[in-house]
Amino acid sequence: MDGFGVHAALRFRARPDSVREARRAAVLFAREHDVPDEKLDLVALAVSEAATNVVLHAYRDRDEPGTFTLGLDIESGGLMIDVCDDGLGMAPRSDSPGLGLGLPIIAEVTDAHSFVPTSGNGSWLSMRFDLER
Repeated sequence: MDGFGVHAALRFRARPDSVREARRAAVLFAREHDVPDEKLDLVALAVSEAATNVVLHAYRDRDEPGTFTLGLDIESGGLMIDVCDDGLGMAPRSDSPGLGLGLPIIAEVTDAHSFVPTSGNGSWLSMRFDLER
């Protein structure tokens, strides 16, 4: 791997079936770029949690689901995965259908992560998996 990186970006509708599709795409990308096998389950779990958060929370104010982008990069000894949406952004929710464990799980299984609001109201979650052995 070199420092210049490899990049893929995929767009999905924020629907429940897209969680599986995004997870599968991330794992396939990781395999194709020699991410160690012991990281693949962690990648799958983190992407599932991130995409599920978008599906459950980002577009709850709309009749039709919006979209989210899955960005995949290999750079500088790491796999970078970004999940971006243009929904409502991060806000407390008293009627939440989830358990509130998505971000803590992501924090546990990634080597680094950050969550920032985007211009407008969306969210950008960036996750890093170190590949150096």
